Amino acid sequence: MRIDFPITLNRSIETESPHAVPLNVAESYDGTNVVFRALRLATWGPTLLNLGYYTFGGSLSVLNVMSNMELAQQRLVRKSIDLLQVSPGDQVLDVACGRGKSSFMVQALHPQTTVIGIDLLDRNVQVARTLFDQVGSLSYRVGNAMDLDFPDASFDRVMCLEAAFHFPDRQRFLRESARVLRPGGRLVIVDFAWNSDAERIHRDDPETRIVREIWQWSDFSSIPEYERMGRTAGFRLLSSRDWSQHVTRPIQTLFERLSALGRTSWGRRILAWINPLYRSFSTQDWEQVALAVRGHEHVRRFSKYMAFIFEKR
Repeated sequence: MRIDFPITLNRSIETESPHAVPLNVAESYDGTNVVFRALRLATWGPTLLNLGYYTFGGSLSVLNVMSNMELAQQRLVRKSIDLLQVSPGDQVLDVACGRGKSSFMVQALHPQTTVIGIDLLDRNVQVARTLFDQVGSLSYRVGNAMDLDFPDASFDRVMCLEAAFHFPDRQRFLRESARVLRPGGRLVIVDFAWNSDAERIHRDDPETRIVREIWQWSDFSSIPEYERMGRTAGFRLLSSRDWSQHVTRPIQTLFERLSALGRTSWGRRILAWINPLYRSFSTQDWEQVALAVRGHEHVRRFSKYMAFIFEKR
């Protein structure tokens, strides 16, 4: 059965140009959407904005999601950094670094490296500088992923963690990454991707449009498309990892449980007993959570949470 969701999309989603500034990304993380607010009532963030990597999935996944989401977020960053295979003396670029902790973690885990974090949003860069910019070999600057303001062959490693789905032109980002990488350099992209080219047909489903508005994205690339784009940009795909069972499935399970409790008065009392901050959610908020849950589950059926490891030829 097809559900018609009552939604109002931002104009930016309908009218973006191929090389425009990526939608209104700030709206995804400024507390105006109910999903972000629900995450913040738990232990999610605030210096990391990824979904987190949870050690086990299935029906019990809700336990490790609710226990400490911030640790799971750090785990996701560490797993991504491991894929970079950083060596002493490497120059590392963290693209779309958000509020800076992922860049800080690269430098902390590999003190003999030089790390630069860039983000499109000046407010994120200011937070990153305030919290982490106290190390000589770590710095932050405002920058556009599709127009990297660095000379050719400036870096040995480039990382983009759970941000490329915001980019209006990932092919251009891949070309720019190849340009600033030295031969043999490595690019790690952790991103959402359609299972196949054919699954893109679900981009404009009403359920998907709910998710697009919440997280401010126009489209995913497909898994095969990522390989093609990388090859065209001058990379070879070393490997790819499907992390869906440890990232999107546990988060979806958590929100399904929250939504089920939030729909009833007794359930809301249980939530308030577990975490008094949930008292701030109104009946309308819980209705919006229910819509978001259905939308995210719909998107999850046709997409995966992937880590791609590319090497510059």
